[in-house]
Amino acid sequence: MKKISFVFVAAAILPILFSCKELPAEEGYGYLKLVLDQDMGEEPVFKSGTDDGEEPVFSVTIYNSLDEEVAYYEDYRMFGDEPLVLPAGNFKYRAVASSGEDVAAAFDEPFYSGETEFRIANGKTTDVTIKCSLSNVKVTASFSGEIKELFSQYRLTVSNGKGTLVYDNQADPVTVDKEGYFSATGQLTWSLFLKSNDGKVYDKLCDTYSDVKARQHYNLRFSLGSGTEADGAGAVTVIVNDSMNEISDSLKLDFTDGTRPGITADFDMSEPLTVVAGDATPRTLELSSADGFKSIEIRYGADELTSMSHGTTYELVNASGEVIDALNADGISVSSVAEGAGHVDMDLTSYVRNLQKGSYFMEFFLVDKNGVFVENTLKFNILPNKDVEMSDVNPWARFAEARAVWYTETRPESMTFLYRKSSEEEWTEYHGEISVDPKTRAFSAEIRGLDPKTEYVVKAVTAEESDTKELVFKTEQEGTVPNMNFDSWYQDGSVWYPNSDADNFYWDSANGGTSTLKIYPTKPAEPENVYIQGEGKNAARLESMEAALVGLAAGNIYTGKFVKAVISLTNPGAELDWGIPFTSRPLALTGYFKYLPVTVNKGTHNGMSGKTDIGQIQIMLTDWDAPFRINTASGRFVDVGSDSGIIAYGALDLNKTDSYQPFEIRLDYRDVSRTPKYIVIVAAASKYGDYFTGGAGSVLYLDEFEFIYDPEMLEN
Repeated sequence: MKKISFVFVAAAILPILFSCKELPAEEGYGYLKLVLDQDMGEEPVFKSGTDDGEEPVFSVTIYNSLDEEVAYYEDYRMFGDEPLVLPAGNFKYRAVASSGEDVAAAFDEPFYSGETEFRIANGKTTDVTIKCSLSNVKVTASFSGEIKELFSQYRLTVSNGKGTLVYDNQADPVTVDKEGYFSATGQLTWSLFLKSNDGKVYDKLCDTYSDVKARQHYNLRFSLGSGTEADGAGAVTVIVNDSMNEISDSLKLDFTDGTRPGITADFDMSEPLTVVAGDATPRTLELSSADGFKSIEIRYGADELTSMSHGTTYELVNASGEVIDALNADGISVSSVAEGAGHVDMDLTSYVRNLQKGSYFMEFFLVDKNGVFVENTLKFNILPNKDVEMSDVNPWARFAEARAVWYTETRPESMTFLYRKSSEEEWTEYHGEISVDPKTRAFSAEIRGLDPKTEYVVKAVTAEESDTKELVFKTEQEGTVPNMNFDSWYQDGSVWYPNSDADNFYWDSANGGTSTLKIYPTKPAEPENVYIQGEGKNAARLESMEAALVGLAAGNIYTGKFVKAVISLTNPGAELDWGIPFTSRPLALTGYFKYLPVTVNKGTHNGMSGKTDIGQIQIMLTDWDAPFRINTASGRFVDVGSDSGIIAYGALDLNKTDSYQPFEIRLDYRDVSRTPKYIVIVAAASKYGDYFTGGAGSVLYLDEFEFIYDPEMLEN
């Protein structure tokens, strides 16, 4: 076992308490020293970023309890002699080390990684060891001398479901002797292709391994068994090194007279047969074997039935009357075949004619009396007897994304959509841009100018055809959040709330937590700082203020509710629920802001000390099952980057303005098929208030928030 020790260059990072996203409070500072411990399980070979014989290059990243990066070193050898200074407290950090790139599959590029969690104690040095090991599954291949002598090509294809590597003696450059590294997905699938010196192909040997884990080494060794060329016998042996269990598979190798069973047709079998439903063109097959048939097995069904346990399967050799009747009932005209017969006629005309729209397969397994077998698969793509057809519609509030496909051999010259309200008879033709995907024969359009909460009908058409399938859809409602203009406020004691009253509670702020310090960062704006003047008009005023113990309390406002304060002398904090019910899908959030920042005089996060403060507005749509319960004391926060419940997100950084300015924050939809359940809107007078960093005295005014649902209303 090789150990490489190193320490970090000093750096100071400060946590946060009162604002949108918070770290637990610190308890002074401590020091971190890390040791890198290689435990590869086998002698490692480093080829990613280094030359043979050189030490591996490890990068190291330190994350805080929010999974935010606080320190990164591309090469541990660049570290100095001083330990890393970190805030101490009862919260965890995470150190991650890695060498190489974490890819799905690659030759000669192993990926080693390791990580560990740790805490920092006040005034003490914490020694932490990161154990690094191979994070890939290693796969190598070897072929015996007999295979190399008898076969001009031997090719092994290995896949983990995400990536594929091909070990091929005829590749340029040759890959058969390379080391393959795969991400650990739990399984490996391999298939073997052999081409004999006289041109015969053997490509039906394959297997799948489950419970495949990182650090395992699968050494797939192929050799012929004890059979001889005279009897045509052969075997392939596979040895998996991590368990040393020998797995044997049999492969019949034909070294005899070279005759093989075959299939011919009066149509091209090399490509899927694509026809329109109801096509009655005659289609026949001829099965033949010079040595006579021992078995003819036929299996057929819908294309999604891909395993041998599905589909309809019949044996034709010595088939009973019931089997022949069943085949004839499905439109396959054939007779029972006597064992040893060398010729069979089969008529598929009725079978193909009766197939409905979709994809189908028909597989044949032919074995002659010498045991030589051949497999053959026919594919059928059945198109509807329409030029075009609707596939689906994704309705929004003011527009709908309509999609369709075409089935003609060549793309129709004119493809578009007709739509109307369900309550009306007259169709409207879409004249906008049409997007086309030739690979999938799909075309789509964004139909604009629709009314919300209204039922419509749409169909795809060409210049030659208008009688196609119609789809009915209903546009979404244009949802809103109460008090988005920030006109309504009420006061409970000294605490201001941006709502009409306690029974209509949609917005909250940090006031509930900072009230114990007798400061109230969020409140109504002064009359002269309201964007739209008039009776009953208000705006929100957010101010970052100096706070005892923690340094800074950033003024903020959010949709949700303050739950409770977490009382602790060493690790105080708060619980609050982010999000209120919301099921619409706006395209953007608009409004007005006036921002009067001061120089950052509290905290040093992101090098902001001495620079002008920055404000921020964020919006997210989610399908959480409940509001997100933030706990600043335990370090539970929304991870905007990776939270799978976030459907759409947008954010805007704010800089100094002398007067109100309009803004537009477009929502980036990560999934357009899901419906939101909650909306979170968050604004802060100091963007880095999460880290107690900001300017005490920075003031942000917000007014007249509104959603955009019509794409025509978006700024260019």
